[in-house]
Amino acid sequence: MPISAIHAMPISPELQAKIDALEDENLKARITRVITNPGKKLATSEEIFESMTSRHKIAKEQQARLRKWRDDEVIAFAQYFREKRPEDHMEFLRQEKEFNEIDAVLAWDVRRLMLSWMPNMDESDVTGLFVEFRDHVESQLAAEITTE
Repeated sequence: MPISAIHAMPISPELQAKIDALEDENLKARITRVITNPGKKLATSEEIFESMTSRHKIAKEQQARLRKWRDDEVIAFAQYFREKRPEDHMEFLRQEKEFNEIDAVLAWDVRRLMLSWMPNMDESDVTGLFVEFRDHVESQLAAEITTE
């Protein structure tokens, strides 16, 4: 039977045992849904299982390598930003407060400033710090509102 004609088939007991042995419930559900979904398949159930578990493992490894930003590091960057680029810092606060988003040009400038603050970060670490910094700014703005 040509591979493009493979349709949803029942899951073999051996494959079901492999699926059941997985720890991640969401991954189990996704694999089962893909394998049992009616329609043409371009791969066997076993190949689908192997591909999905392999991609899941790679994604988990990448996630584990991401730097975990501590609060004191985020605060230190906030201080650096305030001192090195006070006008941009004020504009960042204004945009976050008024629009809950940051203009692309300013965001790019802040990311470059992050690299001058801590050289040799990779893009995922810069993105992580940017997200954490925005969360920090949001919490600071929320604290201001509650004290007014």
